[in-house]
Amino acid sequence: MKEWQKELYIYRLSPVPPRKDDLQEYIELYLTEKDEKYLSWFLHYYEPTLNTTVMGIVQRYAMFGHFLDIKEACILGILRALEKYNPNGGTPFITYKTRIMWEEIHNYIRTMRTGFTVQSNDEYQNLRNVMLLYAAYNSRNDPETLKRISDEVGLSEKTVSEILRSGFHNMQFVDFYRSYADEDSEESREDVTCDYTFEPFSELLRQERSEAVFGALDELSYREREVIRSHIGFCPDCHSMKSPKFRPHTFQEIAYKNELSSAEAAENIYHKGLDKMRDKLKKKGIFHP
Repeated sequence: MKEWQKELYIYRLSPVPPRKDDLQEYIELYLTEKDEKYLSWFLHYYEPTLNTTVMGIVQRYAMFGHFLDIKEACILGILRALEKYNPNGGTPFITYKTRIMWEEIHNYIRTMRTGFTVQSNDEYQNLRNVMLLYAAYNSRNDPETLKRISDEVGLSEKTVSEILRSGFHNMQFVDFYRSYADEDSEESREDVTCDYTFEPFSELLRQERSEAVFGALDELSYREREVIRSHIGFCPDCHSMKSPKFRPHTFQEIAYKNELSSAEAAENIYHKGLDKMRDKLKKKGIFHP
């Protein structure tokens, strides 16, 4: 068995434990008998489902190499849920543990993706509040905005700056605005996902006219090229769009990285650059909208 395959069978037991019709029975036995073997039996039969969940997370967030750590975060969530679970409440444990397990998963992903270690819910709230205020102030990168955010959250400007810098490294930037929708679903948040309307990229690349597209891109200014490349997400050398290293960035991230005044400024540069490319390609008879 290869090393990575072993990670799929951490909780499998030999010999195989007695099989119950419902995994809920193992949980209830564990809570009433206080015997760890019932938890082990539960994990033995639940592990295939857990593996599927973890693999989905690994693929979604391109966190290859983190399978085992994410799996352990799930187990931590399950153990936390067990501490609070009341089997007489009418909710099956499989359902009950979901929210708590995903809290642990999100904490791990945020820590790995942002470099900002979240040790508690309070620290995560600081991170989330700073990002929400940044969006509320039109994503402006200036000392006045930094001070306003600092005053509102009660943190130093240096700490706020570090949180912002860390937050922009998160591939799922929108998570800071939309996390735990059931927590405050009435809250209105800005949609900061990339628009993915890569015109003229999309159509021309489908027609295998990439040479013409990137030729027009090379005629733009350095700033225009960087904004377009960053927002679409491709390698500046080989132009590949498949590498997770060159992911699409939001306009907020681009503005912060390039010291632009706001996300709107980055978006304006992006669209003006695309307009110039469109014109260049039209003149060459390549692009016909």
